[in-house]
Amino acid sequence: MTVDRTLQENGSMLPMTGGLIFVAFAITALVVEIALLGAAYRDIATVADLAAESAATVVAVPGAYGDDISLDVGAAESEARRVGRMWGSGNEVMTVDVNASRICVTVTDGYRPRTLVFIGVSELSIRATGCAAPRVG
Repeated sequence: MTVDRTLQENGSMLPMTGGLIFVAFAITALVVEIALLGAAYRDIATVADLAAESAATVVAVPGAYGDDISLDVGAAESEARRVGRMWGSGNEVMTVDVNASRICVTVTDGYRPRTLVFIGVSELSIRATGCAAPRVG
Protein backbone atom coordinates (compact mmCIF):
# COMPACT_ATOMS: atom_id res chain seq x y z
CA MET A 1 0.00 0.00 0.00
CA THR A 2 1.44 3.32 -1.07
CA VAL A 3 0.57 6.67 0.42
CA ASP A 4 0.09 9.60 -1.92
CA ARG A 5 2.09 12.45 -0.36
CA THR A 6 0.38 15.15 -2.46
CA LEU A 7 -2.83 14.81 -0.46
CA GLN A 8 -1.25 15.56 2.93
CA GLU A 9 -2.26 18.97 4.23
CA ASN A 10 0.09 19.29 7.20
CA GLY A 11 0.99 22.98 7.73
CA SER A 12 -1.54 24.34 5.23
CA MET A 13 -3.10 26.64 7.85
CA LEU A 14 0.17 28.39 8.65
CA PRO A 15 0.21 30.75 5.60
CA MET A 16 -3.47 31.61 6.06
CA THR A 17 -3.00 32.31 9.78
CA GLY A 18 0.06 34.45 9.07
CA GLY A 19 -1.87 36.44 6.45
CA LEU A 20 -4.81 36.97 8.77
CA ILE A 21 -2.52 38.15 11.58
CA PHE A 22 -0.84 40.60 9.18
CA VAL A 23 -4.21 41.97 8.02
CA ALA A 24 -5.41 42.30 11.63
CA PHE A 25 -2.28 44.26 12.59
CA ALA A 26 -2.63 46.49 9.51
CA ILE A 27 -6.26 47.31 10.30
CA THR A 28 -5.39 48.00 13.95
CA ALA A 29 -2.57 50.32 12.89
CA LEU A 30 -4.89 52.18 10.54
CA VAL A 31 -7.52 52.61 13.26
CA VAL A 32 -4.91 53.94 15.70
CA GLU A 33 -3.58 56.32 13.02
CA ILE A 34 -7.05 57.69 12.31
CA ALA A 35 -7.59 58.23 16.04
CA LEU A 36 -4.28 60.10 16.35
CA LEU A 37 -5.15 62.24 13.33
CA GLY A 38 -8.51 63.06 14.92
CA ALA A 39 -6.80 64.05 18.17
CA ALA A 40 -4.38 66.33 16.28
CA TYR A 41 -7.30 67.97 14.47
CA ARG A 42 -9.17 68.41 17.73
CA ASP A 43 -6.12 70.12 19.24
CA ILE A 44 -5.79 72.72 16.48
CA ALA A 45 -9.57 73.22 16.34
CA THR A 46 -9.49 74.02 20.06
CA VAL A 47 -6.71 76.57 19.50
CA ALA A 48 -8.66 78.20 16.65
CA ASP A 49 -11.87 78.37 18.70
CA LEU A 50 -10.12 79.73 21.80
CA ALA A 51 -8.31 82.42 19.80
CA ALA A 52 -11.47 83.51 17.96
CA GLU A 53 -13.67 83.59 21.06
CA SER A 54 -11.05 85.43 23.07
CA ALA A 55 -10.57 88.01 20.33
CA ALA A 56 -14.33 88.53 20.01
CA THR A 57 -14.34 89.98 23.52
CA VAL A 58 -12.16 92.92 22.43
CA VAL A 59 -14.76 95.51 21.45
CA ALA A 60 -14.28 99.07 20.32
CA VAL A 61 -14.83 101.57 23.12
CA PRO A 62 -17.33 103.92 21.34
CA GLY A 63 -19.94 101.18 20.87
CA ALA A 64 -19.24 99.31 24.08
CA TYR A 65 -22.03 101.02 26.02
CA GLY A 66 -24.67 100.92 23.31
CA ASP A 67 -26.29 98.41 21.02
CA ASP A 68 -23.76 98.94 18.20
CA ILE A 69 -20.96 96.63 19.35
CA SER A 70 -18.02 96.29 16.99
CA LEU A 71 -14.56 94.81 17.27
CA ASP A 72 -11.40 96.81 17.79
CA VAL A 73 -9.72 95.31 14.73
CA GLY A 74 -6.08 95.77 15.75
CA ALA A 75 -6.55 94.71 19.37
CA ALA A 76 -8.70 91.72 18.38
CA GLU A 77 -6.03 90.44 15.99
CA SER A 78 -3.33 90.88 18.64
CA GLU A 79 -5.46 89.03 21.19
CA ALA A 80 -6.12 86.15 18.76
CA ARG A 81 -2.42 85.75 18.04
CA ARG A 82 -1.52 85.96 21.74
CA VAL A 83 -4.01 83.24 22.68
CA GLY A 84 -2.91 81.12 19.71
CA ARG A 85 0.72 81.31 20.82
CA MET A 86 -0.26 80.56 24.40
CA TRP A 87 -2.37 77.46 23.66
CA GLY A 88 -0.68 76.19 20.49
CA SER A 89 2.37 73.98 20.22
CA GLY A 90 4.36 76.60 18.33
CA ASN A 91 4.46 74.72 15.02
CA GLU A 92 1.09 75.92 13.72
CA VAL A 93 0.52 78.60 11.11
CA MET A 94 -2.25 80.96 12.18
CA THR A 95 -4.23 83.22 9.85
CA VAL A 96 -6.48 85.86 11.38
CA ASP A 97 -9.26 87.48 9.34
CA VAL A 98 -10.95 90.25 11.31
CA ASN A 99 -13.40 93.01 10.48
CA ALA A 100 -15.62 95.16 12.68
CA SER A 101 -18.30 92.50 13.10
CA ARG A 102 -16.55 89.11 13.02
CA ILE A 103 -13.21 87.38 13.52
CA CYS A 104 -12.11 84.08 11.99
CA VAL A 105 -8.94 82.28 12.99
CA THR A 106 -7.56 79.52 10.76
CA VAL A 107 -4.90 77.24 12.19
CA THR A 108 -2.88 74.96 9.90
CA ASP A 109 -0.48 72.32 11.14
CA GLY A 110 1.33 69.29 9.79
CA TYR A 111 0.69 65.79 11.08
CA ARG A 112 3.36 63.13 10.65
CA PRO A 113 1.74 59.70 10.51
CA ARG A 114 3.52 56.87 12.25
CA THR A 115 2.20 53.92 10.29
CA LEU A 116 1.48 55.30 6.81
CA VAL A 117 5.11 56.05 5.98
CA PHE A 118 5.56 52.70 4.26
CA ILE A 119 3.01 53.69 1.57
CA GLY A 120 4.63 57.09 1.01
CA VAL A 121 2.59 59.39 3.28
CA SER A 122 5.18 61.43 5.14
CA GLU A 123 3.05 64.38 6.31
CA LEU A 124 -0.59 65.42 6.23
CA SER A 125 -1.75 69.01 6.41
CA ILE A 126 -4.64 69.60 8.80
CA ARG A 127 -6.59 72.83 9.06
CA ALA A 128 -9.28 74.13 11.39
CA THR A 129 -11.18 77.41 11.45
CA GLY A 130 -12.91 79.07 14.37
CA CYS A 131 -15.11 82.15 13.99
CA ALA A 132 -16.74 84.38 16.58
CA ALA A 133 -18.57 87.68 16.74
CA PRO A 134 -19.32 90.05 19.59
CA ARG A 135 -22.94 90.37 20.61
CA VAL A 136 -25.07 92.14 23.16
CA GLY A 137 -26.09 90.05 26.11
